[in-house]
Amino acid sequence: MNLISTIFVEPWPWWLGGIFIGLLVPAMYYFLNTALGVSSGFGNLVKLFVPKTKLRWLNTSAYARIFNWRFFFLAGIVIGAFISARTSGFSLVTPEMGLFTKTVPWPFALSALWFLSGGILLGVGARIAGGCTSGHSIHGLANFHLSSLLATVSFLIAGTITVYLLRLLVLGVI
Repeated sequence: MNLISTIFVEPWPWWLGGIFIGLLVPAMYYFLNTALGVSSGFGNLVKLFVPKTKLRWLNTSAYARIFNWRFFFLAGIVIGAFISARTSGFSLVTPEMGLFTKTVPWPFALSALWFLSGGILLGVGARIAGGCTSGHSIHGLANFHLSSLLATVSFLIAGTITVYLLRLLVLGVI
């Protein structure tokens, strides 16, 4: 097994991923004096496509520079996923979404709309909650933020209910 396959294709053990994330959080504070979070990077993308936005949170000093660490963090996620897909033999673009597309025989356009809508709702929820699941559950809990504890518990409860309802209504199983 070569190094590329080991790093990008084979699943990492859960504990190894946890160690890397656990080390990344203090490194972010030490080198950039900021918290690790994914959802704030999407603000950079919005600002890239709509630079004259009237959204107050996008006109703060955090988003004064579009191409800051958050932008490159998101780019790294996309590039890493691309490398993983290419080195594991997957095609460049695929409409397959695992169990969902195997179970729900929707046309591609409807599936794409479904996932786009979910992504938009996820982004709006992250703005309302003041951060995404990784920001609250990794960074916020490590810093003993009560709001992050409440947000994480809410994520877990809402996720459990959503999965149950989707399995029942869309897949027809419990």
